[in-house]
Amino acid sequence: MISRWQFTLLINNFLLGTTLFVSIQALIQQTQQHAWIIPLWNGCLGLIVSVLWILLMRAHPGKTLAQILQEVWSRPVGTAIALLYFFHFSSIAGWVLHNMSDFMNGTIMRDTPKSVFHIMFLIVACYTVAQGAEGVARLNQLVTPFLFLPFWFVLLLAATINWNWERFLPVYPNEGWSSLFGNFAMLGYPFMETIALTMLYPYVKRSPGRAMVWGIGMAAVSISAILFMIIGLMGVERASRLTFPVYTVVQEVDIGETIVNVQSIISVVLLILIFIKLQVLIYGAHNILQQMFRPKTQWPHLLALTILVSALAVSIYENGVQNGEFIKQYLNLYFSFYGFFLPSLLLLSTWLKNAYRRRNHGNQRRGR
Repeated sequence: MISRWQFTLLINNFLLGTTLFVSIQALIQQTQQHAWIIPLWNGCLGLIVSVLWILLMRAHPGKTLAQILQEVWSRPVGTAIALLYFFHFSSIAGWVLHNMSDFMNGTIMRDTPKSVFHIMFLIVACYTVAQGAEGVARLNQLVTPFLFLPFWFVLLLAATINWNWERFLPVYPNEGWSSLFGNFAMLGYPFMETIALTMLYPYVKRSPGRAMVWGIGMAAVSISAILFMIIGLMGVERASRLTFPVYTVVQEVDIGETIVNVQSIISVVLLILIFIKLQVLIYGAHNILQQMFRPKTQWPHLLALTILVSALAVSIYENGVQNGEFIKQYLNLYFSFYGFFLPSLLLLSTWLKNAYRRRNHGNQRRGR
């Protein structure tokens, strides 16, 4: 079992994960000095979608998404849809690993083969997942203070030197705000990815729905605050041209190398955030296999999962341009299928099934 606070932190860190690598530059490029509003707006929509998941989980207390699928749509159909979710979580894990290796090759370890990073992270993630949900949640809770304090300390330190309020000007006129609130760039990624956390939902001791809402809300505010800081520190023009704006901001903070190498610390912070996201995805994919096939030992499935995800990480996209185009054109549609369409259909099926049972029960009582 995991506590409500552990679940909240897990959702928050999961959503931050690769968002700080992938979305920052593109979002600033699209919406200029008002990019910090997009996470708040899309986060509100993400909270509305999360209510759907919470209603579904409450209708089936103590069951994960894979178990609910088998219960509502029969074992053959439920298993087939659960396999779709297995490949969905695996593909996101491969995408996360690819983003991580791009960051490592582009900033710190340029000559190291990407497969080295993939296998290294997967081995550690699989070992943690093998310890169960409690191990994943406790590790996340342990490292969170060491992620939060150095990261925000460095950003606030940079703000004392390079901050400029004029970088937020001009403010959009009235007709500009409508286009801003019509931007759904972050709804699918990262907010609909949170459906992976439904695999941990039954293990939360109390009020998991409230924890999910708080976690998504905290993540939306955190991403918005980070974007706000980057725009104020670097300006739109410069931030939109950099591959990793967060890392560049940190590099320019000079505390003195004799005291601390700041960019190394923040690199570790960002990598741990990616690792937390990877852990949750591997846990979700592995748990689906466990609940569908009920094996006596875990290691064959974990080994197969490691091979699958490492292969996906190598081949999931060829370059950053291709990745950016996929995110822009197809990602919301892809995540909506798994995060909104299938859960909506599942919840509707649950309500209809329950109504049919109540009606039959009422008829039987009247017949007596």
